[in-house]
Amino acid sequence: MKKLLYLFIACLFVAGTAGQEKKKYELKEFAADSLGVQPSLLDSLPEISIVASKPLVKAEVDKTSYNVADDPDSKTNTLLEMLRKVPMVTVDGDDNVKVNGSGSFRIYMNGKPSNILSNNPKEVLRSIPAGTVKKIEVITDPGAKYDAEGVSGILNIVTKNSDFEGYNASVQALVMNQVRMFGGYGTMKYGKLSLSANYSFSDYRMKMETDYRRHQLNTPEESYLQVLSSTKDKTPGHFGGLEASYEIDTLNLIAVSASLNIARNEETSHSGYDMQDSGNHPVYAYNQTSDEREKWGSSSVKVDFQHLFKRNKEEMLTASWQYDYMPDDVTQYLDITDKKGDSPSLQYLNAFNRQVNQANGREHTLQLDYVNPFREKHRLEGGLKYIRRNNRSEALSEKRNLESDSWQPADFQPEIEYEHIQNIMAAYAGYTFSFGNWSMNSGLRMEHSWQDVNYRQGNGTDFDYRATHWVPSLSALYKLSDRQQLRLAYNIRLRRPGIGYLNPYVLISGTSIRYGNPELVAEKNHRVNLSYSYFGSKLNVQATVLYSRGNGTISAYQFLDEEGVLNRTYANLSKFNAGALTLYMGYNPTPKTSVSLNAIFQYLDYHPVKKYEAYFPEGGNSGFSGSVFANFSQKIGTGWRFVLSSGVMRPEISIGRVPETYYFYSCYLGKTFLNDKLTIALRGQDFAESYHVSRSKESFADFESRQKTKKFGRTFGITFSYSFGNLKEKVRKAARSIENDDLTGKDK
Repeated sequence: MKKLLYLFIACLFVAGTAGQEKKKYELKEFAADSLGVQPSLLDSLPEISIVASKPLVKAEVDKTSYNVADDPDSKTNTLLEMLRKVPMVTVDGDDNVKVNGSGSFRIYMNGKPSNILSNNPKEVLRSIPAGTVKKIEVITDPGAKYDAEGVSGILNIVTKNSDFEGYNASVQALVMNQVRMFGGYGTMKYGKLSLSANYSFSDYRMKMETDYRRHQLNTPEESYLQVLSSTKDKTPGHFGGLEASYEIDTLNLIAVSASLNIARNEETSHSGYDMQDSGNHPVYAYNQTSDEREKWGSSSVKVDFQHLFKRNKEEMLTASWQYDYMPDDVTQYLDITDKKGDSPSLQYLNAFNRQVNQANGREHTLQLDYVNPFREKHRLEGGLKYIRRNNRSEALSEKRNLESDSWQPADFQPEIEYEHIQNIMAAYAGYTFSFGNWSMNSGLRMEHSWQDVNYRQGNGTDFDYRATHWVPSLSALYKLSDRQQLRLAYNIRLRRPGIGYLNPYVLISGTSIRYGNPELVAEKNHRVNLSYSYFGSKLNVQATVLYSRGNGTISAYQFLDEEGVLNRTYANLSKFNAGALTLYMGYNPTPKTSVSLNAIFQYLDYHPVKKYEAYFPEGGNSGFSGSVFANFSQKIGTGWRFVLSSGVMRPEISIGRVPETYYFYSCYLGKTFLNDKLTIALRGQDFAESYHVSRSKESFADFESRQKTKKFGRTFGITFSYSFGNLKEKVRKAARSIENDDLTGKDK
């Protein structure tokens, strides 16, 4: 009986140390050693296999992590596809990413803010192989050490490091009818020097048709506009990064990193405009061909120096410097043909129109961080930070009446040169306490910003702006058991406008124009959430109840001017209240089967502030929105895997706009070879129909509109990945680094 008990304990020990997804152990030698007998005496025992699963999700006092590296689908998926499995994150059928139902969030790469990811998330995320990523952290309750920007939170993408001495590398390719992606990752460790690098190239193509109809309420001479458009779009891009660290000695470490992201968007569209009066009589009509080229990207260089103290090696001081350069150049050509009729609303249209906007942002950041765990259960942290941003835009508008004519300055805004300089000085202090089943994280952050806006050419009045924000944060976690925990958090988040919102450059398209607003100021949001987590060997559940409110929310709005031209711009125009429930569930009934569900249900209530009430005569907008995404994965035979994913989504409303519900689905069939080093898979998305239909409607004071979009999204193709190497020791890098998470760029 005693020997059987020892053998049972040995089995439990092996099960407790089982690997990431499935590992098998022969127990004969282990059991013989535990029982003090010769292994030959156990030859009559059958081989025993212990199968255990490691949870993919982990909840902490301020964040939730999804272990991408432990998910077999990461071998052939892009990072954008993996985000559909991450709690509190949704990716719709058009690849728009949201956190807690909101598009206002920031994205980090290895703890550093990434402007290119935050401003162009879907273009860049679908170009990154998921096989290069270790985990994704959803920081919904950022503490005082983080900048106050990012209303719904922060996504921190942690790439793989080398875990052993030597090197490791992987390559991945995805070839489909609408998207192509090729990427690779490599890392090495030699002595005190560590290096890692990644690169990927992607080329995404899209085709869609739109039917836009607008009813103008107060202009009977121009009442009904219909625009039929066909658009082709392609987005080739390069994404790469390099990290290096050197251990000067056991107390000092220097780390250097750089990234380079280059991409362009090429869009060609053909549109037919038809305007009728209130009696359905023709007013004007014309055809328009638009050719738009946008070059955008980001390059970054960062240096960190980390010092550990002899008296306590968990006490550390980190000094960092970072430089970012972010170009955003747009060139647009418009050709107008078959013009019939005339109207003041056509005043910006010439036979040939050209607009060029050269914009860029330059950013320097200095940061000092100090951490002191002065007792086993207590930790203090604090720091200083300075950011200087210089955003510039030079725009030129030209026209010509005949193709043989030379380009001449346009009648409206022929030239504008604009500079926006923003300085931010911040200081923070935080305190973390843990006792028994309790953990608490508290902090206070002060941010003082001052900015100057200068118009060197063109219409505009120079002005400056000063503001100081105090941002408290508090989160607490209680472990109900080893598998269950409750978390309660409160914080204030800011949302500062980036150059995409501020730039006064006017872009003309048909009978409409759009432009930014340099007078925008930061919005402030209060957030409270309560979450419950359960992480077991087969079942993982996380549910969150969230409430948020804000005033002076930055939103887009539209209006018809005196000439009948539709204007689109931005303002701090609304206040809102929102409640939400999020649910994540992962279930593994067998070692070969897994099911996951990711859902959010929310109610939003928007009302315009007094200054903009005239634009919304119905008093704002309110209603329900949400999404449900499901994923099923099944191993078949030896090395085969089948995955089916689907989702239904009703995008969140905004003031003046109500979208409609739509759905998507995809499937995957793959097989591994060469001891799981090579994976080949067939993939398909929305393959049963040639196009997907989405609808939306808008309501403002002087017009109502509806739009129907056909997106030709039938996608299919093949992917493969291959990894190799022999690692032996972990790469080190600074534990603290620069994290600029305060900036909002363009609409997401």
